Amino acid sequence: MLFTLCSATHGMSQTVHDAHVHTNKLYLSKAGHSEKAVLGLVQSNQFEEAEAILNQFLQWPYRDRSLPLLRLRAKLCNRKNNFVDEAATYHDILKLTPNDKEALRGRAFATFRMGAPGLALNYAEQHPDVFTQAELLDFQQASTGRSIRWGGLEEKAGIGQQRFQSTDKALIQNETVRTLHAQAHVNNSPSSRYADFDRIVALRDRVRMLDAIALFQNLKKQQINIPAYALAAAADAYLHQRQPEQARDLYQQALKLNKQDRDYPNREWQLKLFNAYIDEFDFDTARDFIDQLVADVPPVLHKGLRGVEVDNEFYEEARINQAYARIYASQYEEGQELLDKALKTASFNLGARTAYADLLQLRDQPRAAQRQYTSVLVDDPSNSSAATGIAETAITLNDSQTAKHHLNILTKHYPENREVERVQQLYRLYRQPLMTVTSGWGNSPAGGGNRGTQNWQVDAMLHSPPLYRQWRMFVHTFNAEADFNDVTGVRRRIGVGADYRSPAWRINGEVSQDQTRLDNYGVSLNAAWLTDDHWEVDLEFESNSNNIPLQASAAGVDMKSLKLGMNYIANESRSLSTNISYNWLSDNNRRLEGGANWRERWWSGPVYKLDTTLGVFASDNSLTDAVYFNPRRDFSVEAQISNEWTLWRDYQRSFKNRLVMGAGNYWQKGFASGMTGVVRYEHEWSLDPYRTISYGAAYERHPYDGVTNETTSVFFNLTWHL
Repeated sequence: MLFTLCSATHGMSQTVHDAHVHTNKLYLSKAGHSEKAVLGLVQSNQFEEAEAILNQFLQWPYRDRSLPLLRLRAKLCNRKNNFVDEAATYHDILKLTPNDKEALRGRAFATFRMGAPGLALNYAEQHPDVFTQAELLDFQQASTGRSIRWGGLEEKAGIGQQRFQSTDKALIQNETVRTLHAQAHVNNSPSSRYADFDRIVALRDRVRMLDAIALFQNLKKQQINIPAYALAAAADAYLHQRQPEQARDLYQQALKLNKQDRDYPNREWQLKLFNAYIDEFDFDTARDFIDQLVADVPPVLHKGLRGVEVDNEFYEEARINQAYARIYASQYEEGQELLDKALKTASFNLGARTAYADLLQLRDQPRAAQRQYTSVLVDDPSNSSAATGIAETAITLNDSQTAKHHLNILTKHYPENREVERVQQLYRLYRQPLMTVTSGWGNSPAGGGNRGTQNWQVDAMLHSPPLYRQWRMFVHTFNAEADFNDVTGVRRRIGVGADYRSPAWRINGEVSQDQTRLDNYGVSLNAAWLTDDHWEVDLEFESNSNNIPLQASAAGVDMKSLKLGMNYIANESRSLSTNISYNWLSDNNRRLEGGANWRERWWSGPVYKLDTTLGVFASDNSLTDAVYFNPRRDFSVEAQISNEWTLWRDYQRSFKNRLVMGAGNYWQKGFASGMTGVVRYEHEWSLDPYRTISYGAAYERHPYDGVTNETTSVFFNLTWHL
């Protein structure tokens, strides 16, 4: 029960106050119309004087003669927007006259205005005859709306499906209210419309996004003015359904309408508008918008007030999104600088730590990312973003058990979460059969080198789903053919094997057979040791290598090969690799080969990326009169520039153009050195993260035995989960 009274005085000195009260008492006693005098003071906004008189005359306990002045006090509190004390005063009146209709109505409406519509509805339902049907519907709508708002808070803070319980109940209440409006034929009343607006919010909170959009579209067709909060809820639904343009427009409309609200601007809506810009890949606008937001949002609230000053959570969230604006635009270095700065001032900020883990994952450092996600999960066991990150890095690291463990928990508690759905899709694709195909066709009029005048090649592998956690079986076919002046080189091989992958190892072994010489078998074994995110050591042995020149294969020559390689990956922008191999051919030729490559990314953006590759290669052959191109010694150096444009992107799908241009020098013992060159143009379609098609054409210039050879070719590559 509410028993609070309006404050007694407002700073008048005791002498002045007593004199003033005494004067008014004399006036009232002479006039005999105290109620009329107080009412006049209230109507002329002389609240302090009116309040002082009421406090003087109203003595506890109240009597029947106190009723006129109590009613005046209620009016005074109403005029001052002091609805709590207004409701308490009406409650005092009802203790004296329990069936007073004016007090019954006044208490309900004051309770409603002070922000307790559920209590107001309870009061109204106790005396329904005092209220009109429209007023009762208003109370019911407002009470349900408050339940929906509480349900939204529970949904954000809760874990698992239990967080939807309040929203589910509120949706049932909301449908009841809408039905009552329909039965009363007042579908166009304000409360009826607000019941519809509240339902959009509730459907959004329950992640029934298609239903929320359908209701919004229905109201829009009726040309109904939709308030800002309902527009923002509809925008959330569109963004969840991956329609960022519609979401962007609605957030902007909501913020424009929000200018009339006392909490303008709504920071939560601004951050969601930023997300809409990101999702539609308008990175320039997103960057400008979030930078301005960081400048506008104060780092602390109630600055300078001891005991009241607190950190502004929206400022920290804006700073993290400022880094994400760079990260999503592939500007990783700049994003890392911003995160380093944020973590320096708030080292335990969970959002910044999670963002840093996301960055590490994108920078080809899955182990470091997983460690960072794990540290976040230790401090916040309910952090779904960290758990999702661990699952995704586990898939990258071929740790299916860890991925499955976290995804089972995530899909149980957050099945509607878009990031959980995305990683769940990655896991399903990881568990599916995988087919890869690389193929090409080339033409070289001069017929130099080991590719002849015309050549084609198709290399295809089909992997089974994972067996026994990290094992896969595979079938491998290799078919190649090249025309030379006097012979056609043909190679047809089919093999079967097993592939093992774990966070630290990639091992595969294969047994193959030549389809043109059925007695010609071969085995191969490849082992890669991934010591950490940066270093990888490869060892490969082939008893019948597919890298043999097709002229040699036509002459019945086979080749064994042993290769050792080492790779250093600093991040997605820099890598170094080197390898050395020893080949021995059945015609007694011994070939020693070695090479190294340095790749550097000089520019990285959401649309354009610029990479360079510098490579050197050398070989030494013991045989001088082989039937195939077999330089005694040679050495080459080549630099390439790779230009990549992302012309279209839609979440996990994209279309890229790639233009590679290179030039170098080739030296061969016994012949003069000559210039080399290459131009390659490529289209790449990513249908989703694990389904990619690429095709293109290339022109190459290379001297062989002192004669410049020009080759044009086309190629087609495929990665497909079946």
